[in-house]
Amino acid sequence: MTLKPLAAALLLLGTACASTKAVTKPTMKPSPAVPAPVASDGSRAGAGGGPQPALDPAAAYMLGLMPLRSTGVDVFHSLHPTYDGRGVLIAILDSGVDPGVPGLIATSTGAPKVIELRDFSSEGRVALTAFPAPTEKEMKGAARIGRLTTATTWYRGVFRELPLGRPPAADVNGNGRNTDEFPVVVVKASDGWVAFLDTNLDGSFEDEMPLHDYRQGREMIALGKKPLTIVANFSEADSTPVLDLFFDTSGHGTHVAGIAAGYNLFDVAGFNGVAPGAQIIGLKIANNARGGVTVHGSMMRAMDYAARYAAQRNLPLVLNMSFGVGNEHEGRAVIDSVVDAFLLAHPEAVFAISAGNDGPGWSTLGFPGSADLAMSVGAVYPGVFTGPPRQGVPPARDVLSWFSSRGGELAKPDIVTPGVAFSSVPRWDTGNEIKGGTSMSSPHAAGLAACLVAALAQEGRRATSADIVQALRMSARPFNGARFIDDGAGMPVLEAAYHWLEGGHQGSIYAVKASTGVTAAFRRDGFAGPQRRHIRAQRAHGTRHLRRHRRGAESAGYRCRSAVHAREHGHRPHGSRGQGAVRRTPRHRSRSGAALLPARAG
Repeated sequence: MTLKPLAAALLLLGTACASTKAVTKPTMKPSPAVPAPVASDGSRAGAGGGPQPALDPAAAYMLGLMPLRSTGVDVFHSLHPTYDGRGVLIAILDSGVDPGVPGLIATSTGAPKVIELRDFSSEGRVALTAFPAPTEKEMKGAARIGRLTTATTWYRGVFRELPLGRPPAADVNGNGRNTDEFPVVVVKASDGWVAFLDTNLDGSFEDEMPLHDYRQGREMIALGKKPLTIVANFSEADSTPVLDLFFDTSGHGTHVAGIAAGYNLFDVAGFNGVAPGAQIIGLKIANNARGGVTVHGSMMRAMDYAARYAAQRNLPLVLNMSFGVGNEHEGRAVIDSVVDAFLLAHPEAVFAISAGNDGPGWSTLGFPGSADLAMSVGAVYPGVFTGPPRQGVPPARDVLSWFSSRGGELAKPDIVTPGVAFSSVPRWDTGNEIKGGTSMSSPHAAGLAACLVAALAQEGRRATSADIVQALRMSARPFNGARFIDDGAGMPVLEAAYHWLEGGHQGSIYAVKASTGVTAAFRRDGFAGPQRRHIRAQRAHGTRHLRRHRRGAESAGYRCRSAVHAREHGHRPHGSRGQGAVRRTPRHRSRSGAALLPARAG
């Protein structure tokens, strides 16, 4: 497939990631892909023996379709090879992560890449019922299972494809149908709960391998020729097992993980994500069988789990969430206050969240990207996707993506990064390696943050999230003609952000809101004259007092006097660094309710 038509299709599909129910619809639709025929052996057959990648991965690497140059990642890593995210944990709150794909196996140091996987969506929950330990005559393979346990009570259930949706994702064994039912047996072994699945549906467990909780030995199984990688999560309720099977039937979270921290993607040496040294925990918050939605409870449990996991291992934490829904009133969603409270409790955790794909209109920022303390990330369309390079012709420039959500009632997004990438996908999703949207820009920003955190850690320093976010903002280059509500500070340059931190600078985060509910981030004629409005700027996080916004004097986005002073409404010192507490304001549920929709893959 040539790049030019591929790029055109991506431009149309770019609005699909990190979107709302009211997804901006393209005026044209590309022709639907023709499903690959199913061979007699049950594998997905096609030209060349099966589905092929959208582009040869080696060619994609050479063409720069993981657009690291846009933010100077390539230069930064050449100057500082060890500042690649090593020693940092990136939590991917998404549709799941496939730990078996090339690029998500190991870090740049050889350490395991995906060190934990937890399901907070309940999509893979297998209902279990107790039954007496059977004999070999009653169940084939019982003797094999019995060698692992002395328990007289076993548990059984069924893992069904049909509730998971349509093929190819729901066809977990790749045999061309989504109606298979896999018997499951769970027993208590000497090393904890263990599950056996009849993966080949031959009615016997004699040839099946035990599957422990992923955290014990990072065990995984795959059920067919082009399979879904599955791992187990075990918990207990009243001393009985609770089994959740973890998988990615969206492909979205796996793609996001590759952008943030992939290493040698597709087994191509040097084909990396932004922070190839970082480790990943995949926290599944989306029920893909129900359209990929998540709810506040899933997000909150995943956030708390990530913080505990990192704290127990003394690892710096960066979180990424490429999810959101449209805001009825920016900054007033319940989940915004939840994210802000989380970040106040964990001031060193950096939280990157996609801005949404409802642009280019004002006040289209989705929540929870509208949270004051989150790093809200808009999208840039990389020039490398506009067409193949031509001799004697300068390379195409990156442009601000038209679909990227804009601010208005809030001074957001914070920054913009590349919103299209060629990245890792589960094996069943081969051919969809290129996805676009602010879902892809958010993990890019998370990777940038991980590199900065790793740099400081190796120099014996630690920074707050306010420092990291401010460093990225201060290094950013605004796009010509863009106002602050379009691109925030602009697109960061990693080396410049590092030098800003090297200079000993510290950051603060301010919540900028309009008193009348109209835009606080844009006044065509400034704040003077008959259209004069008051804005409220409150220090929400960090150590610095409010000064004149650095773009205030020279930008149409802000026009102000020599200084804009914060009105401290109910601020109280928070901790030894004197951080201001977020003022409590009424919160309203959006018109979309509690469900947050996924960043849908293009």
